[in-house]
Amino acid sequence: MKSYKSSISPIALSLNFGLIGLLVTTGSQANEADARQNGNAISRLPEVSVQADSELETATGPVTGYLAKRSATGTKTQATLLEIPQSISVIGADEVEDRGASSVVDALRYVPGVATETYGTLLRGQDDFLQLRGFSGLGTSLYLDGLRMNTDGNSFSNQRNEVYGLERIEVLRGPASVLYGKGDAGGVINRVSKRPQATDHREMEVKWGNPDRRQIAADIGGPIDKEKKLLYRLIGVGTDADTQMKYPNGEAINDRRYYIAPSLTWRPSGQTSVTILAELMRDRNKGYSFLYRPVDNGSKRSGFTLLGDPNFTGLDSNQVSVGYLFDHRLNDAWTIRQNMRYSKVDIAYRRVRGRALSDDAQSISRVARVFDQENNQTALDTHIEGKVSTGAIGHTLLLGFDLERQNTSDLTATGVLNDLNFSAPVYGQSALVSPIADFNNSRQRLGQMAVYAQDQLKLTPRWMLTLGGRIDRATIRTVDHLAVTDQKQKDSKFSGRIGLNYVLSEGLVPYVNYAESFLPTGGRDAADRPFKPSEGKQFEAGVKYSPANSRSLFTAAIFDLRKTNVLTTDLNDPNYSTQTGGLRSKGLELEARTEVSRDLSVIGNYSSTNVDITKSNDGDVGKRPIHTPKTMISAWINYVVPEGALQGLGLGAGIRHIGSSFNDSANSWRNPSVNLLDTAIHFNASGWRLALNVTNLLDKDYVAACFPSVGGGRECLFGQKRAAVLTAKLRF
Repeated sequence: MKSYKSSISPIALSLNFGLIGLLVTTGSQANEADARQNGNAISRLPEVSVQADSELETATGPVTGYLAKRSATGTKTQATLLEIPQSISVIGADEVEDRGASSVVDALRYVPGVATETYGTLLRGQDDFLQLRGFSGLGTSLYLDGLRMNTDGNSFSNQRNEVYGLERIEVLRGPASVLYGKGDAGGVINRVSKRPQATDHREMEVKWGNPDRRQIAADIGGPIDKEKKLLYRLIGVGTDADTQMKYPNGEAINDRRYYIAPSLTWRPSGQTSVTILAELMRDRNKGYSFLYRPVDNGSKRSGFTLLGDPNFTGLDSNQVSVGYLFDHRLNDAWTIRQNMRYSKVDIAYRRVRGRALSDDAQSISRVARVFDQENNQTALDTHIEGKVSTGAIGHTLLLGFDLERQNTSDLTATGVLNDLNFSAPVYGQSALVSPIADFNNSRQRLGQMAVYAQDQLKLTPRWMLTLGGRIDRATIRTVDHLAVTDQKQKDSKFSGRIGLNYVLSEGLVPYVNYAESFLPTGGRDAADRPFKPSEGKQFEAGVKYSPANSRSLFTAAIFDLRKTNVLTTDLNDPNYSTQTGGLRSKGLELEARTEVSRDLSVIGNYSSTNVDITKSNDGDVGKRPIHTPKTMISAWINYVVPEGALQGLGLGAGIRHIGSSFNDSANSWRNPSVNLLDTAIHFNASGWRLALNVTNLLDKDYVAACFPSVGGGRECLFGQKRAAVLTAKLRF
């Protein structure tokens, strides 16, 4: 499959690498000169220091327990969570392990403002279908190690992660274009990869569960040489799992996935570090199949018929990525960093949908589609951080430049399958599919170039001001070979952020924040004018409280988030759209993360998100967008017996409330709310960990999303049924 040649300028890349080389050389020479001037040798004595937890923890390193102290997602610096004037949540690997999360979406179930599994447990390579403050995150809000992932909300060839390969998952809620460029208004979810460590680490893990989940994983690493200048890590996962959907003949829809992630760190000196990261993931599964029902007779699974076919439906996905993280400290004040990643995702996806209902409503004809898609992406971010003072005011400066290029191709062919009788469905039939792309044959090239700046000003011991600005230039070129069109679109946008923190007392920090976002919108209006980017603007006020000498963080935030330039029907020509639509999301979010003792950890969250359509030509002003719950509540508690005969035994329990949502723009078709219970029991001793995690313990049957379908029927996707997974892990 052909794709556009990457349009990253060789000159730009040369300038970036040349700048790094110059700075590394200059910094090293400066350090050596200083040492010689003082009559010291270049070698340094080991540093010994006693620091608080927040100082020991790095913004990208492991999280001890359930409470992170720092994050690089909110500022791209080593800021503490109290210093970031915006809502942010951090999930570490310990919490992921305790809750038995099998995917990134699972791990996000206990985060305020995030609605997960908005399309149920459908299987399409485990795409991250979720919402942040009422706005979709797929394709626009997903990041890995500070770089946008290779995703596109309009295609199926999306880059994914294996949660076992992540050190932490960070959720920055609200517009974030000042640091990350184009993206929807809801926020950013940044995954941080596990990286090589200076200590030996070896573990193996085996999982077995119901429904028929089998997984083996390994994580090994440590120093290669005695000086610990070379470090390595190798992570591998193999999964063979059946989903909770089966055809009437008993054949299950299964998923087989293989993942390997090698990494290598080189630390030639105490000032410089280079980490090379690579990932390879291979998926082979039976795809997902819509459940169809010709009439509305409740919200239970009974009465639905699977539209797919085990001989046809499926997804074959291959993805590979390689990149590096470069960090060099020029001196005590200035540090330069550069992150780069190239990734490629290609898929062959076979899907079946309903086409027409028979006159007697006893059978349905089906349409088959084969999607052959490929995404290639190169992302590069370079920034320099410095700490300076102007009089009594301290500054943490950040100056950055980033590039992104993405080439996407889509060849889609259509076909038919035999009609499906509801009372006696027959599966195992062959599909007749067009040998050429007759539904879509298009290519798209997307590019982004930006410069940004940020200043965190320590005005007084109590006042801190954060200012940021960014100028983006985004280009989109779309070639449609079926429509014989070649459309080009260029957008330039300034994004800003301003935040103010005040230390009311030790550990108590109120803040206010204003932030902006933008998202390019492809297509043209009736006058053949390209659409402008949609824009998000948010006002947020909140308070963060971390009591002294404790491992606790309590946060509360209210926000008013508005999105403009939303597409809606053009009343003068209904065949086209115009950008006069608008959305408003406002609400309250509460989060508590506390380690009451070394043995007792508690998480609690509450979200009330009112999302309304404020402007529209489609008759839905004042209505809530589909599949958007208003209220979400969750709580998780984990206790470990500290001593005695049961020392090492742990118990965990969680409850989740997902509010009702609507399936139609008129808000007349509602999915009821649901309460779900999760439990865990685990035991640690002599390097062994045994755990049993049960999700949806009471086996609640609930609808996640439905869609109007042919013949007045509906196609629905359901939430996860009860699932139990037993884990055995050995660390050695």
